[in-house]
Amino acid sequence: MVFVEPAGLGERGRQLWRESLATWSLTPAHLVLLEEACRVADRLELLDSIVRAGLGGVNPDVEDFADIAAVLAESRQQQGAFKALLAEIRQGQKGSAGPASKQGQKAGGSGVADLSKRIAERKRQAEG
Repeated sequence: MVFVEPAGLGERGRQLWRESLATWSLTPAHLVLLEEACRVADRLELLDSIVRAGLGGVNPDVEDFADIAAVLAESRQQQGAFKALLAEIRQGQKGSAGPASKQGQKAGGSGVADLSKRIAERKRQAEG
């Protein structure tokens, strides 16, 4: 199945989108999470450019430093959101060649798709 790249993504977001789809097989719900992760990746890129530009001066004045501190705080918030989104996406992937997926299959899985599969299996066992 071919998925259309979401409109408005920057370079970093587009790269994450392409590489993630090449690696993972995701449910529709997790594709929505991936789209948001791509947007957060772009946002982090922008915040990083702001910090780099603000720290370029040798003697930044106090007011500039306060602005940079606020940007750094927002960047930390976005990093936390990005990490959480990627964790949820990895957990919900339907199939991957990566070691985490194989390990999850041996342990019974822990993603949304794995839970649905276990519930369906238990229903079949109860009926049969």
